[in-house]
Formats: sequence, structure tokens, C-alpha cells
Amino acid sequence: MKELSSMLNILIVEDDLFIAEMLKEMLLELDYQVVGIAKNYDQAMHLLQTTASIDLCFVDINLEDQKSGFDVAPVIREAYRIPFVFLTSYSDKKTIEDAASHHPEAYLVKPFTKVDLLTTVEIIRTRQRKAKTQEEAKTIVIKDGSLNVKVNIEDIRWLKSDNIYVEVKTPNKTFLVRSSLESFIDELGSDSFFRTHRSFAVNMNHVSAVNGQYLIIGAEKIPLSRKFRDEIVAHFKS
Repeated sequence: MKELSSMLNILIVEDDLFIAEMLKEMLLELDYQVVGIAKNYDQAMHLLQTTASIDLCFVDINLEDQKSGFDVAPVIREAYRIPFVFLTSYSDKKTIEDAASHHPEAYLVKPFTKVDLLTTVEIIRTRQRKAKTQEEAKTIVIKDGSLNVKVNIEDIRWLKSDNIYVEVKTPNKTFLVRSSLESFIDELGSDSFFRTHRSFAVNMNHVSAVNGQYLIIGAEKIPLSRKFRDEIVAHFKS
């Protein structure tokens, strides 16, 4: 889902012109940008296709058209990956359940205030920033020649210490990082990695089998020393 930028460009899909203009004025007063107003499905599709940047949509559920906001929402979410907020005059259980099935970021019941609007948008912005931070925390940047490569931590299968370097094994490539094994494990910050030997650590999520001497990851056998055996076997069985 698209992250909300600092200057929000907002699309309004609302068939009641009075409500649409009122919403637009509120958003402008809150220093957000309104890129357009659509009163039906076709106009919404046109604006989605022709507007360079849309960060957030407000979508009325009950449009005066053959297609409702429930038809607009899946296109916004799946084709354009834009977060959206449903607008409605109804707060009954069925409407809310139907709305929830489309996974909106929020649900605003008319009439709403400027404070309601500000709170809704800023909660969405905070939630997406947190999600982005968490996603970034799951990756690590590794120097590969002249490139800085972002590697998904969960894709790393095992680590092997080689003097002052660590070999980082992923399904598609082995990277070489200047670090001690212990320091690199700390840098990963993941509880999936366990030492198996003075020179090896593995991502336990990729281990398919264990015995007293080694672990199996894919077609590879990773040595298992007596020092780490009990902890590894116990974790594998848990």
C-alpha cells in the first residue's frame, strides 16, 4: 500500500456536491491538497488514470450510480494501491461489516467535523510510517562491490565466518561482509539466527533436519558442534 507523503494529494469520490465541497474546504484548511472530486464510478476511474499523484481517497459508499463505493474501493486498493477512507451516513452493523470486507484505512460517519477529519488522516499517516519502519527493519544493506544491496533478512540462510569476513548465504547469492560473526548477528537483530559452530550461524526458519553432527538447509550440511547442540535441537523441536 502506498505510503502517505508529507504533502497529501487527496481524491474525493462523493455524489453529494454540498458534502464534497465541504470536505474539500476542510481538507484545504488542514493544509492537504485536493486533486479532484468524482461523483460516480466512471469519473473516479478517469481521475485515477489521469492524475499524476494521489496519496489518499475519500469514498462515499452510496453513490447515485449503478456502481457504489464498494465497486470503486477494490480498484483503488488493488490496481492503484492507494489507501482510502469510506464515507457513509449509516453506522449499522451490516454496513460496517460490508465496508470492513474491503479493508479501508478508516470509516467516517456523516456528519463529521474538521477534527474528525484531521484525526483520521493523521492516524493513517502514523500507522503507515510505523509499518514502513517495521518493513525496513526486516532488511539489511550489504556492500557488494560498488553497489549497496538491500537484502531481506529472512532470505539469509546461513552465515559462515572466514577470518575477518562473514559469508552471507542467500538463495541467489553469497555476499562477503567485513565483520565478525557475532557482530553481524547482532546487526541483523533477528531472533531466528543461532550459532551452530564457532564459524557458523543459521536461520532456523530454513533448517529442515538436525542430528548430532550437522543441520540441513536445502542440500547443504551445516556443522553442529557439541557446544551449541542442545540449544539447537531444543529449538528445532519446539
